[in-house]
Amino acid sequence: MTTTSSDTARIDQMLKDGKISEHEAHRLRDSLHAQQVRDEIFIKRIAARANSSRRRVTMLLIVCGAFFVTGLVGGRLWLQQPNTVAIPVTEHTAQGPATASGNRTIDLQVLNKERSKTMGNARSFSTSIFVIVIAGVVGVAILLIYNGLVDAREKVNAGWAQVENQYQRRLDLVPVLIDGVKTYMEHERETLTALTEARANALGATSALAGQPPQTSEQLRVLEASQGDVKSALTRLFAVVENYPDLKASQNFLTLQDQIEGSENRIAVERRNYNEFSRRYNAKTLKFPSNVIADLLGFEAKPYFQAESAAMEGLSDPFGKKR
Repeated sequence: MTTTSSDTARIDQMLKDGKISEHEAHRLRDSLHAQQVRDEIFIKRIAARANSSRRRVTMLLIVCGAFFVTGLVGGRLWLQQPNTVAIPVTEHTAQGPATASGNRTIDLQVLNKERSKTMGNARSFSTSIFVIVIAGVVGVAILLIYNGLVDAREKVNAGWAQVENQYQRRLDLVPVLIDGVKTYMEHERETLTALTEARANALGATSALAGQPPQTSEQLRVLEASQGDVKSALTRLFAVVENYPDLKASQNFLTLQDQIEGSENRIAVERRNYNEFSRRYNAKTLKFPSNVIADLLGFEAKPYFQAESAAMEGLSDPFGKKR
């Protein structure tokens, strides 16, 4: 936001000094406003994803708590079951009348059966608790792996949103650039038309993705090709500008140069970030055991930007300004 305010102040100062027309100032303000709107949308997306992550963590804690409470209550109810054993007794009458001695003997065979039954119940209870614990651990592990994959994918989406944002910023500067040069370059209509068509094709390629990262290498190739056409058209235009010294010395062009060079630098940075996010996400989809969850739930690998792609190369001093 600070950068946008600074740029707006520079435009107002240039307009006040008479270096640009009101129409040109209006176009520049529109471009900066569009950039600000995209930045705000991106910030809202990040905030929404953060809230979603907090909700997932809360649900995970609730599930873990439910497993714990269920096991605790179930074990307590089981242990509270009555376990009194009725021990049968028999009269010992072998050596005389029953009234002579009155001795009682315990049937050890029945007692052993009752003990075996009690131990069997205890083993069954221990096995049940063990199965519940294992099921809980597996469930928690699956939730953690799934959430990790979702977080990695959302970082890829956020990285792509920034790449797309910077592409759009550069494309927004193209109409301003054309308006600034067409009064000087009346005989270069073919060059300006080519740049306009390249910009339209790039906008179409970006719109076809509907705000989502490229899912296949073919989609990314189409996007790179369209951006490469814009870069080539800009290069041809800048070469023609060399023949117009007055145009090169214009303060308006110097401002546009700074804007375009800034866009190219931002594009390079965001491309690197996107590739890093994609690398981490793709690693999760390939490593065990997260690859099993990824295959079952449809988490597919993301393509990378290629460093040697001409569409991604920055413009080196397009106006020939001496540093």
